[in-house]
Amino acid sequence: MINMRFKYLLFFSVNFLLFSNFSQEQKQNILFIGVDDLRPLLNSYGHKQMHTPNLDKLASESIQFNQAYVNIAVCGASRASILTGIRGSFTRFDSYTSRADKDVPQATTLAQIFKKNGYKTASIGKISHFADDSKSDWDDFYNFRNGSDYKNPISVKRQKEIKKLRPDGKFAGPPFEYSDVSDDDYNDGKLTNVAINQLKKYKKSKDPFFLAVGYILPHLPFIQPKKYGDLYEFDDLVFSKQKTVPVNSPKRAIAHDWLELRNWYIDIPQSGPVSLKMEEDLIKSYYATITYLDTLIGKLLKSLDDLDLRKNTTIVFWSDHGFFLGEHGFWCKHHTFQEAIHVPLLVSSPNMEQGFQTNTMVEYVDLYPTICEIAGIKPPNYIHGKSFVPVLRNPNLEHKKEIYSRYQTLEVVQDNKFSYHEVLQHETGKVLYNMLFDMENDKKQYYNISKKPEFKNLVDLYSKKLKKMRDFSNKPIVIK
Repeated sequence: MINMRFKYLLFFSVNFLLFSNFSQEQKQNILFIGVDDLRPLLNSYGHKQMHTPNLDKLASESIQFNQAYVNIAVCGASRASILTGIRGSFTRFDSYTSRADKDVPQATTLAQIFKKNGYKTASIGKISHFADDSKSDWDDFYNFRNGSDYKNPISVKRQKEIKKLRPDGKFAGPPFEYSDVSDDDYNDGKLTNVAINQLKKYKKSKDPFFLAVGYILPHLPFIQPKKYGDLYEFDDLVFSKQKTVPVNSPKRAIAHDWLELRNWYIDIPQSGPVSLKMEEDLIKSYYATITYLDTLIGKLLKSLDDLDLRKNTTIVFWSDHGFFLGEHGFWCKHHTFQEAIHVPLLVSSPNMEQGFQTNTMVEYVDLYPTICEIAGIKPPNYIHGKSFVPVLRNPNLEHKKEIYSRYQTLEVVQDNKFSYHEVLQHETGKVLYNMLFDMENDKKQYYNISKKPEFKNLVDLYSKKLKKMRDFSNKPIVIK
């Protein structure tokens, strides 16, 4: 009797353990790779001057979204929106200082929902804009946010000599540098190694994981080992052909002082354009920084393969917003023009199609429900995004006909034919100015056609679309 009971318990225990291990292995791991200030300036997106072999390889193993857009073109707000699946408004996610735990304190972040569903969560580098924003949602947390860790002695010397104070009280440095150091010496090289060690930890523990790796690159300052700058010649650089604001645009609609570059870095004029030499240096160093980023991501993805974790891991590669490189006379982001809101998006999932590009429109607010669906997790009912998993299964499907984005009192609705922008009065929400661009014939948004009589009906139509989304976004988030 005792032996039979022992055999039964042994049989039950072994089968329970086997079932547990099987269930654990079936959970889809998530590698969530975020980068800062990257527009779709990759070889796989048609920019053949770019040296991005590792991201191009990832694209060949992914669904590449050619029309992905952020919902807010500034870091703090965009990241809070991505991590909660909630749109910005006049009072929520409206600036770089926005925080998820302040603007929507009851919301369940991506990390939190995965943690609640049995995943180990880790944040390495810049995922939320502020290190302590919803920090308790992560089982493991590594800061790595020193994006201005200059290595070239000349940069450090000039910092001390010029003594220009940044808005945060620290000394400003040059907007770019090249240095004779290894890939591991800068901030993002160090965080890559920590991320690889985290993957080794998960391999050993066999825990399902949601690993978020947040690179500062290619954010200003554009700093990297010298070898990456050596890859680019003057003829590789693409300069904006129109360095003025769009024709017929209202002054307030195009106000953009790119104070981030002016106030945080030396050798930049406090007004007026940068010199032609500085323009060349900024574009070249931005390219070089992207290639440095590409190398580090390649190293991270190789470790995923080497650890035999790739077969059960979904990789999501995203950027928090785009970046102006002299277009319209602008630098940095902080607008609703194409260069600020159009971003890369690659999703490589073992159970989905791979090696395809899709031109359907997606918004970054859609990332939350998509990642949840991939993992078999039910997202909260208050979120604003819509899962694009059907597109991952069939890249020919249409996800959305139009996208919405905003930056403070600027808002835009865009589809495949037109991009319509409004400037609002913050106190009342009254529409002060508008712009309309023909995206079939004027992709660079050079000519505002909103005042032409033949487009009056279109302006009215898109204005109603924007108001509908504005009213929806401005509603309080009800979390039950």
